[in-house]
This record gives sequence, structure tokens and C-alpha cells, in this order.
Amino acid sequence: MLGSSVWRGLPPYAFALGLVLGGVISGLGVMLLGSVLRAVLPVTVVAVATLVVLVVLAAREFGWPRFPLPQNARLVPETVFRHGRFFGPLQFGIEMGTGMRTYVPSGLPYAALVLVAGLAGPLTALAAGAAFGLGRAAMTIGSQYYGAESSDWDMAWISWEKWLKGTLVLAFAAGQAVLVLPLLD
Repeated sequence: MLGSSVWRGLPPYAFALGLVLGGVISGLGVMLLGSVLRAVLPVTVVAVATLVVLVVLAAREFGWPRFPLPQNARLVPETVFRHGRFFGPLQFGIEMGTGMRTYVPSGLPYAALVLVAGLAGPLTALAAGAAFGLGRAAMTIGSQYYGAESSDWDMAWISWEKWLKGTLVLAFAAGQAVLVLPLLD
């Protein structure tokens, strides 16, 4: 579908904007819910729980342990496009950008969710949500412009998947260690 005429011109950018807006909505919503927990739990408990979840999710990225992640494994219906070439893709992007109405194949968004709930203030939650949306937008727009055949993108992803996954997990873990470990003192 990304290669169809629906995705030429403005619609892919409206979709990308929706992804970012959806990510921001989720980031701020999770931060608000986490703030309630942080109000009643000691900082050390939150930091230890966050660290445990991060370690388990990082290990899951490499295949151990194996368990399904919670997700609403449905795609957004194409009927959202009845709203036109801007607002249809925008709505589609917002719904996918929340991460709550689509497939989420990696545990890293869940790790970010735990970090935002456990540690983030408003600006960090805003940045994390925007980063989630921008990451999804980069993949979507990148696949659209990668090659003439959609299989070109798929083949490139397959050949680089292990390296990219490892690099992302290590970078994410290093960045989060900087945030979580000082709280354990």
C-alpha cells in the first residue's frame, strides 16, 4: 500500500505528522499515569523495577526469554482515508503513532514506555513520544523512497536486522543506564 498512488505527494507527510502527534500523546499520557505511581512509591523501588524491566526487554530482543508483548494486533482500517488526502493519513498516523492500534515487533518501545512512566517529566515525555513517532515515520518514509520494489526495503532490512537490533539495544541500554543507575544510590 505504501507504493500506491495514495502515498504520493502530501499524504505521507500528513501520516508522518500523525505518527509524531500520536507518539507525543502517548508519551504525555504515560507520564501522567506514571506520575501517580511515583507519588506513592519510593524512588528506589521505581528505579529497581525500571531496571529489571529494561534488562528483561533487552534480553528478549536477542531471543531470550521468549514471550509475546501486549499489543492490539490490528491495523488501522483504510476507511480513515475517507477524510481526504490530509486528514485521513493524519488520523491514520495518530492511531498508529500511539502504538496502541498496531503491531509492535520490538520491546524497545515498551522499555521507553516504562522509563517515561517511571522517570520522565513533561519535557522528557514529550521528547520520547516525538522520538517514537519520528522513528516510525523514518521507517515508513524510508521504505517508500528506498527502491522501486517494496521487496528492496524488505531485503535490506533482513540483511541488516541483527546488526541494527544489537546496535539499537546497546545504545538504548547505555542511555538508560545513565538515567536509572544514579537513582539507585
